[in-house]
Amino acid sequence: MATVVEIIFLGTGTSSSVPTIACLTNRKKKCRVCLSTQTPEGIKNNRRNTSLVVRFRKHNDPVGFRLRNVLIDCGKTFYTSAVNILPRYGVRELDGVIITHGHADACYGMDDLRGWTLGGIVQRHINVYLAPETMEVVARTFPFLVDSSLATGGGEVADFKYHVFDPKKKFTIEGLDFTPLAVHHGIYMTTREPYICYGFKFDNISYISDTNYIPQDTMETIKQSRVFVVDCLRLTIPHASHFSLDQSNDAAREVKAAKTYYVGFAHRVDHYALEESLKELEISENLKVAPAYDGLRVSLENEGELIESSYFEPTPIVIKE
Repeated sequence: MATVVEIIFLGTGTSSSVPTIACLTNRKKKCRVCLSTQTPEGIKNNRRNTSLVVRFRKHNDPVGFRLRNVLIDCGKTFYTSAVNILPRYGVRELDGVIITHGHADACYGMDDLRGWTLGGIVQRHINVYLAPETMEVVARTFPFLVDSSLATGGGEVADFKYHVFDPKKKFTIEGLDFTPLAVHHGIYMTTREPYICYGFKFDNISYISDTNYIPQDTMETIKQSRVFVVDCLRLTIPHASHFSLDQSNDAAREVKAAKTYYVGFAHRVDHYALEESLKELEISENLKVAPAYDGLRVSLENEGELIESSYFEPTPIVIKE
């Protein structure tokens, strides 16, 4: 058994991240959001690939033992996020890595995890948990990370132990149960069948990073979660593989979490403007929703309240449940 102490948002952006190079090099300087990232005032608009660190305490750990850490997704920008954020919160060892799906923004940073295992400098190996279809993608994309005999050159590669989970069964990492949440994330262009991405429910927190449709059986599983994290690519116009704001709001209304956080934003979504507009939902509907941002830490240790803070905004915000 284990209890989640806090979650840390390592990234909250879409695959291309924010800012985009196209906007920063555009001579017309039209994208206010991307340009704002170059100033201290726009720090929350800097968004790398969506990723989360789950920090928890295993019930039989000795007094004073470190918090356990599980990383959900390590996409293309993982290493930059890790270097900027993990040391600020004292995160070192990784007790597990979960990959939600086989897209680049979820798994293309796996090679950078070698910084943890080279020579056993942090740990001897990393346990990686993923669905069967994602395992196939990783094996095709990074054959040397599955079979080290396929590596070339003289360098070492990351040492992983793979655990292929059954999408219909929960699995456990150091005492913390993770229930897979199957959602649609677009379609296969050849078969027109839905492409399945997996969110996860753990200790009454539900996390769905990429979706354009949440099936009803999944929705029934996540209703009344304490915290709900869900995809929100853009403000208007539905997308083929992601929620837009109206869909995210509808999902938040149905789940009725104590607090819902949106992630996965594209570059035209301004954090500060969205944060202000969503406050209206709390006034009119008592719906507590907000955009997450890179570096946001949410403490869940105190019963009846959530505490938000970050390394650049250390004054905590207390949310009563």
